[in-house]
Amino acid sequence: MMAMLVKEPPESSKLWQAMVWTLRITVALQCVGNWRWLAQIGESPLLSWMISPEDVGGMRWAEATGLAVQQAIGWLALGAGLCVLLRPCAAVLGPLALLQLLIAVAMWRTGYGYPPQAAWLSPQLAALFPLATQSARIAAPLALLLLDPWRAERPLSPHRIRLAMGLLLGGTALVFLSHGIEAWNHYPVFIDLLISASGQLFGIALSQSHAEAMLSIIGLLDGLVAVACLFPRLRGVLWWMAFWGGITAISRVAAFGWDPTWHGAAIRMPHLGVPLAVVLYWHLVRCKVIGQQIQVSKAESAPSPVTPLEE
Repeated sequence: MMAMLVKEPPESSKLWQAMVWTLRITVALQCVGNWRWLAQIGESPLLSWMISPEDVGGMRWAEATGLAVQQAIGWLALGAGLCVLLRPCAAVLGPLALLQLLIAVAMWRTGYGYPPQAAWLSPQLAALFPLATQSARIAAPLALLLLDPWRAERPLSPHRIRLAMGLLLGGTALVFLSHGIEAWNHYPVFIDLLISASGQLFGIALSQSHAEAMLSIIGLLDGLVAVACLFPRLRGVLWWMAFWGGITAISRVAAFGWDPTWHGAAIRMPHLGVPLAVVLYWHLVRCKVIGQQIQVSKAESAPSPVTPLEE
């Protein structure tokens, strides 16, 4: 990451603006998905955490109180998404990052999701899996907060840019690694997605054994790209991760229809937007480095001015 950092990023550059707007749109879509999930649908790990008994990791709130709090959070998330598009600020992006972290903690405390079963994975580490699967969703608003796009008059420090890119890249790697482990362990939800999507899109009755074989390949590829994306020269890996992240985000819509699942696709937009933002920044750095090299080359090849003494 150090070699891929510019000290003074050209904030007027089209690539820089594209990167920032990619993050803004990603976070806004994520907010819309959370609004639908929390304020409209209701059932969520956040609600389960609030109303569950203390002996199973809950907070033992009354169900009516939990529902009211969750619906209020959902509507606030929708308003925050609009602010991110119009004029984002720390007062909005900070709570959005905290909301995503709270959802991940709620998943951890209530055992929501799929804890992978593997001999090399301890139960304590498997229980923390939701924190890894949610890492890109947490990183997106945090990185946008660090990049501070609404206060262009204040120069961004290299440290802030380095931290923002590190969060985005680390979040992407963790998401792909954790989902790769889930796919390798044949997560039942992933099997259902493959079977249903193949039937809806291609009219193919995919068997469970074929779906499990495909998941093994997908899991292996996800693990490989999670490691490969840490090398800045392999920009094609990030393009692939953005493409595959988008495919997996909309897979539920393809498999089960628009109305019951579109919010899940919106919530998962960081799986597309986060790696896309990183690769746009890497291309920006490459263009700047090449431009500097061309300027140095021209300066070196230019004829030296003749001084009076030399004449």
